Order: sequence, then C-alpha cells, then structure tokens
Amino acid sequence: MAHLDGASTRAAQAVIGAEPAAGVCIGRLAAAREASQQAALPPKPLPEGPGKAEALPPAPDPALVEPTALGPLPRIGPDGRKPWQAYARPFDRADKRPRIAVLLSGLGLSGAATEAAINDLPGAVTLGFNPYAPKLDEWIGSARAAGHEVFLSLAMEPVDYPRVDPGPHTLLISLDRQQNLERLQWVLSRGAGYVGVVTSAGSRFTTSQADLLPILDEIKARGLMFVDSRSTENSVAGAVSKSIGLPRAVNDLALDLQASRDAIDQRLQQLEQLARQTGVAIALGEIYPVTIERLAQWIPSLERKGIVLAPISATADMQPDRTAKK
Repeated sequence: MAHLDGASTRAAQAVIGAEPAAGVCIGRLAAAREASQQAALPPKPLPEGPGKAEALPPAPDPALVEPTALGPLPRIGPDGRKPWQAYARPFDRADKRPRIAVLLSGLGLSGAATEAAINDLPGAVTLGFNPYAPKLDEWIGSARAAGHEVFLSLAMEPVDYPRVDPGPHTLLISLDRQQNLERLQWVLSRGAGYVGVVTSAGSRFTTSQADLLPILDEIKARGLMFVDSRSTENSVAGAVSKSIGLPRAVNDLALDLQASRDAIDQRLQQLEQLARQTGVAIALGEIYPVTIERLAQWIPSLERKGIVLAPISATADMQPDRTAKK
C-alpha cells in the first residue's frame, strides 16, 4: 500500500495525546484539537540567511480569490492565471535530469514538527497541511517564506470507514454530489496560497469514478493541482484526472510506513532508481522526526548523483501511466 489509510489518523492522535485504538473518530476529537492550539504556536520568524533568498511571494493574490460565506476559495483569475501555477515554486523546466519530488503531509497540528519541516528542509520539499490545523494561514505564510509550495490534505473515505474516520468533512460515497462538493469547498476555504490538494485515506472513495468525477471537475475549475496519495492499487483518481485535463501527480511510494532510519534510507534508494528509470518519481511521507532527519541528510547527495529535487508542481502530468510502487 502506497500510503496507509490510518497514517493521518495516527498522526493526529499522536498530536493530541490519544492512545491509538480501533474505532477512533478524528471528527470526535475536534474539541481536543481546539485545545491543542497552544501547542501549535504561531510560526517563529525565519532567520536571515540563504533561505530568505528563495522565499515565495506573499499569498494569496486577490485576483485568484473568490470571497464566500465559508471563507476565501481559489479561482482562476480574469486573465486566465491559475492558482496552481501562480503559487508554485519556480523550477527550471529545461532541466533534463531525473526529477524527484517529495511531499510531506500532516503539517499544522504539531507546532514543533511543523516548524522542523519548514525550517530544516530545503524549499524544494513540498508541504501538505491538515485543513483542521489552527492558524493555518500563518503556517502557510511561513512555509512560503521558506520557499516551500503548499498543498492541503483532502480526506476521502477509506475502506474501513467508519471504524477509521478521517474527520467530519471527509468525502463519502454515501453522500450525494452536492454534499461532497460542500465538504470539498469547506476544505478549500480553510486557507489560501496553496497549489492544490493531496488525498488523505481514500481507499474506497478513489475507486469510484462516479463519486470522484464531480470533485475533480471542481478542483480543475478552481485552477488547482491534484495529487493522488494512492492508498490503494485500485485508485482511478489519476486516470480520471488525466481524462478531464486536471493537472495531476500520483504517489509512487511512501517513505515512512516503517519509521526507522534503515527503512527510510532503503525507500529513498528505491525512489532514486525509479527516477532514473522513468524520469520522474514522487514520494509521500509524514513529518516524523526521523523522516525529516533522513531527508535532510539525503537531499544534498542528489546533485552529485545527477538527480534534481523538484517541487510537486514541476512533476504535473509527467508521470507515465503505471501502478505505483508499494
């Protein structure tokens, strides 16, 4: 499995101090999350230095925002500019070296872990924020100031729902089209300045083309990019995205299903091999301390290996059709 349905659930449990157990419902822990706001402190100012040179422009761009009762929603600008391109980290598209993109998810619930990912990793690492995170706009601003492009996590129904419940705004196959669109818009309205959405859980929802299609149509209409975390080999999200012309990327492997140094290092070697074979490889991970540490050690080695670390946006529509590595 490329990305376990329970990974986000376990991460949230760890943040709020809950013991992992079957039947835990993240939605029922909303009150505890609110109480954890003191733990998720506002971002500290970035130090002056080389990192400031790669800061991304402040966001959002007012021309790319639709004010709504829910909050700001992304939109395609009157001049045709799309948020996924406007908020992307710049990348030299003429670079012919094999590309590796890494997206770490689960940011915003733990202040310490979020700060470590933002400040300890180079800007080319893409960061995915939990829409339930407090002070989300501040975190996004801090990430962009450090050069990171940003995605929001979009929870979709897993096969073991409701035993595992990713949250009150999870997209469900039992809901009608409008209800799921309203949940999507709630997620999209939580912050601004992000490139797109990355699926969380979803091992059931991403196998249903009928349920996916209106969601992916809306994501495309708002000028965003879509990343399938590929929690199941049976996901059709990538194929449906391609069929409607939605800019997309698909997870090839999960870095830290086994959160140990040796296991992560082995996954990074696999990622290098895949990039050399196909030209582009994408990995997703969590913001575990060991994941951040191994990435920080490994990334400087890519230059001498002839591989370039790219933001997720620089891999849009580049992957050949293939079954993701598990």
